Amino acid sequence: MSRAVSSSRRRLAGFAACMAMAACIPSNVVAPTERMVVESESVPTFVPATAADVVGFHESIDIQGDAAVSLRKVYYLFSDDGSYTGAALVDDGERRTFQTLTGTWKLAPEGLVLDDQPAAPCDAAPGQLRLTAPTGVLRLRRAKAE
Repeated sequence: MSRAVSSSRRRLAGFAACMAMAACIPSNVVAPTERMVVESESVPTFVPATAADVVGFHESIDIQGDAAVSLRKVYYLFSDDGSYTGAALVDDGERRTFQTLTGTWKLAPEGLVLDDQPAAPCDAAPGQLRLTAPTGVLRLRRAKAE
C-alpha cells in the first residue's frame, strides 16, 4: 500500500473517531433555552430627534431601500454651529469611491434639513439616529472621530 493511501486512511479514521466522540455528547449538556439562536442586536425604540441627538460624529450601521444598491458606508459630522460634513463610500458597479459633501443643517419639525433640501424624518434612540428619505432608510450610530 502506498504512503499516500495509508496517510489518507489515517486522516479519515481520525476524522471518524472525532465524529464518533462528538456523537457521544448528550444533547442535554446545553439547556433547552440556551439552544436557540438569539439575535445579538435588538431594535431600539426611536423617538423624534433633538439637536443634541444630531450634533456629533455618526457612522452608518444599516442602509435599506434603493440607497443600499450603491451606498456601502456613510459618515456624518454635525457641528453645533449648524455646519456639517459627510462622506459616503459609493459603489458604482465598477469601483468604489468616496463622495464628500459639506453644508449646513437644521432640525425642523418635519425632520433634518441638509442645505436647502426637503426635510428627512430624523429619529433617535440611545446612541443612534435614523434618517428616512424617499430613497431609503439610513441608520447611524454615534462614533468617535479619532
